[in-house]
Amino acid sequence: MLLRSCMVGAVSLSFVVCAMPIQAATIDEAKTAIAEADALRASEFSPKHFQIAKKRLVQAESLQRSGSDAGEVDRLLDESKQGANKAASLTQQFTHDHAALVESRDRLRLAGAEYIRDDLGERSEAEFSRVVAASEAGEIKKSQREAKAASASFHAAQVVAARQQFVSPVAKSIAKARNNRAHKYAPKALKDAVKLQTQVERLIKKNPDAQSEAYALSQQGLESSRHALRISNLTAKLVRKPANMEAWVNASDARMSTLAKAVGVQLESTQSPETQVALLKQAVEDMKTEHMLQMKDADLQARGLSEKLAKYEGKISEYEGELSDMAEVRRKLQLKREAEAKIKRLTKLFDPEMVEILLTPDADVILRMKKLNFLSGSAVIPPEAYTLLDNAIKSIGIFPNRTARIEGHTDFMGSNAYNQDLSERRANAVREYILLQMPQSEARFFAAGHGEEKPIANNETADGRTKNRRIDIVLIAPLAGVVSEQPSL
Repeated sequence: MLLRSCMVGAVSLSFVVCAMPIQAATIDEAKTAIAEADALRASEFSPKHFQIAKKRLVQAESLQRSGSDAGEVDRLLDESKQGANKAASLTQQFTHDHAALVESRDRLRLAGAEYIRDDLGERSEAEFSRVVAASEAGEIKKSQREAKAASASFHAAQVVAARQQFVSPVAKSIAKARNNRAHKYAPKALKDAVKLQTQVERLIKKNPDAQSEAYALSQQGLESSRHALRISNLTAKLVRKPANMEAWVNASDARMSTLAKAVGVQLESTQSPETQVALLKQAVEDMKTEHMLQMKDADLQARGLSEKLAKYEGKISEYEGELSDMAEVRRKLQLKREAEAKIKRLTKLFDPEMVEILLTPDADVILRMKKLNFLSGSAVIPPEAYTLLDNAIKSIGIFPNRTARIEGHTDFMGSNAYNQDLSERRANAVREYILLQMPQSEARFFAAGHGEEKPIANNETADGRTKNRRIDIVLIAPLAGVVSEQPSL
């Protein structure tokens, strides 16, 4: 009778398995499950199950302290753990099914409360809550209908917020330039700024989700308007006091002389600025050419000495592989030396608390974006990370001969497939932002997602998970055949 009660399959099975009693969840297991669900943002996307899980844990802890029925404690802990696991599962499903809506909401929230109109923000959140409730209840068609309404509300709220965030600063800067007579003293720069303001407005109206592009255009508009203001201020000073022109020219000449001295060029005060710049550029090109020739000569000499040595010993064929390896080692060593020199320049762009700069044995340079922290389940670039990425773009320009691999990494919360997809979306989001600033360099950049496979910190802690949710920009060393990298101007 005991054996029969333990059978779990059809009679065709060649063995039987006795059902073992399932061990009840512990308090620590329930807490871990709740923490994992919380890290996935279950409180936002599966609040009903998440709150039940937390409530059952509190009840179980209270009963345990009072010494009540152990069976009831076990039941509550099981319900807590199961509820948290269910909340985590529903959260992942929700962020997959409604990815665009979730990221629209994240963009609005990340913009900051000062940019959000209260009535639009409240309406958007109310409609989003209805989407969550329908989804959590398994009412898929209803959640899809509610999602359409919520998307429209978030669109309206984002348009208003994005105008305040990206258009208003440009408009104010343009107004300031106009007040300083930029229309007279810097018409081209002012016209460019106005054109960019118009482009930002049109983009936001058409697609408020394109905030990275809106930011890029806004920054260009600010740069043009500030340039117009700078020209206007300088011109106004010269108009009021023409003698200022002499001091300005002298200062400009002094800067050019400093550069000329550094590259060994003698400039004449009678030369036009265009001629002086051309001479400086030619001097830099000559230095680059001389550097390359010296490297080639040194490499040829090294090869020649190696060949003579091999011939002298009569074992050239035996040592060909070693000679090839030596040449590759020399090449990588040269690349590493050049990279180390450039990394010194990079350290001036980044706070080490924000970005870690690594040099691999293969001479690859890694920009580890320590403070590019995405919200869990989201591929929306936080606005505070734009400046960080702008400096990363400057860094990429210092290595003009390198391709760049943008790697996305996640923590271990969620399934492997979920994290792989999320890491790819994040890497592509950063790649797209970089291409907005460097549109002619598309072939140089590619994105790769590694999911949770390459952690750099302990995934068991909140701080560790934050570190693992990162972007690494890997500047790949040139392949064999390239002796060294051209220095950038």
